[in-house]
Amino acid sequence: MLSKILRPLTDLVRHILSKPDERGDLTSDLFRLKIRDRAKQLIKDNNGFLLDIGCGEGLLFETLLTKGNMLRCVGIDTEHEMLETANERFRTMKPHSINFLKAHAQNLPFLGKSIDIAICINTFYNFHAKDDVVEALEEMERVCKRDGSIIFDVRNKINPLVYFSFKFVWLYDTQVTLNAYSLNELTTVLTSRGMVIKETVPIGFPITMFAPLILVKAGYR
Repeated sequence: MLSKILRPLTDLVRHILSKPDERGDLTSDLFRLKIRDRAKQLIKDNNGFLLDIGCGEGLLFETLLTKGNMLRCVGIDTEHEMLETANERFRTMKPHSINFLKAHAQNLPFLGKSIDIAICINTFYNFHAKDDVVEALEEMERVCKRDGSIIFDVRNKINPLVYFSFKFVWLYDTQVTLNAYSLNELTTVLTSRGMVIKETVPIGFPITMFAPLILVKAGYR
């Protein structure tokens, strides 16, 4: 009887954990626009090669091109429909060099040390396991130039909402995994690849330690 009562609530919390970009404040277009705007600030002035992993319809490029300073932009996604929409969106936008490819974050079709900025936002939440995120970060590091940067956002394990939502679901389903990280865990992953965190931006709360999402910019020492 108790399990029948808890099931709807558990399913809701499971949805919150697996699809944070589709819920409440964290789900709205306004919230995703905020993340893109913060990412734009981290990118700053750049005239190199920018890779957007999980580009969707190419909305990040649309935001960046208002600055008019990107020489080459490439977006990858696994969804064919998204890529078609992105290509249509930028069909007439020249002389900017913008291309979209179907590819996976864990197997980037680029040479090592060939990208100035590799960015992945509103994407890691859709990965099924924490190892997928680590593999994606390792690929981002592999293709990033020594003087380049990687930018990404993750759910913050220390945030009470994220943490206790997971604990609640785990009581009902011990197979569920928490695809979230603390800053200490991110530091460990990045340090193993020779990188350090250069900047962090809290999303959804002004204090990074307790924000539900953290936008991270990392580079080489």
